[in-house]
Amino acid sequence: MAVNVMQDQAASLRLLAAQQNRAPSFAFIGSEHSGTSTLVTELSLGLAYAGLRPLVVDCCLGQVQTRRLGVPSTATLESQVVSVGGLDEMMITSRQGVQLVNLYARPEQRALFSTQLWLRLGSEFGALERDASALLIDVPNPGLDAIPASVADNLVLVLTPAAESLTTAYANIKRLASQYGRQRFNVLINRARHLDEARELFTRLSAVTGEFLTVSLRWVGFVPHDNTVRRSQTLHRPLMEAFPDSEAAAAFSQLAAVLLHWDAPETARDSTGYMDLLIAASRDWAEADGAKPL
Repeated sequence: MAVNVMQDQAASLRLLAAQQNRAPSFAFIGSEHSGTSTLVTELSLGLAYAGLRPLVVDCCLGQVQTRRLGVPSTATLESQVVSVGGLDEMMITSRQGVQLVNLYARPEQRALFSTQLWLRLGSEFGALERDASALLIDVPNPGLDAIPASVADNLVLVLTPAAESLTTAYANIKRLASQYGRQRFNVLINRARHLDEARELFTRLSAVTGEFLTVSLRWVGFVPHDNTVRRSQTLHRPLMEAFPDSEAAAAFSQLAAVLLHWDAPETARDSTGYMDLLIAASRDWAEADGAKPL
């Protein structure tokens, strides 16, 4: 198994060497208790431990990623409306080598950003994207704010055995497909008791989406249920640091080793950065409501 992981990491490094312009972005989407924030944290550590340069982008309210990574809270994107500190106020690097940027802002506030502020922050963020191996984006539920997910290169749908997870997953796919034109979804199963349960969950989601929607679902793997995940959160430490020999940590390491291979954007990737796309889409969607830039 260790040899396979090393081979996967070597392949990821080759992909990185060939990377043009900015790094690929991966938005992780799930129901409220599906563990998406934990997945973003642990996969970013897996990339860092493999010698890559992960950039975690937190688009959620509550500074969840700072707590997961054990770093002080930062300013948010929304705070830049009244601050001149720029990106430096919004970012921090963890002791494990994970760079974190907090891009949380309410949709209506993103839509009001002035062109000058947009250009300044977008330029600063673009430099981070060009230096990163991958962007792992912790996004809010698309039912509340779909734009942070909709502008990412790749969508990773997180599904769990919980009863509401399948319903939420279908609703998120339908919203992103029908209103934002997204057709490709990577599916990652979290907290499954075993592979058979994970495969069954994926089959059920595929069946219901195949009956009503024209989208493509791709299985990318699963993370087993592991009580050490909760214990690591109690310790305010990432699982891969606190319990590196746990079953879930092994799964995170294996998934991180192949994450760059999931990159299959629906449109050609150009030099336009994630923050530029985020603010532009927010402004476009708010235009019909009469919002005016500050």
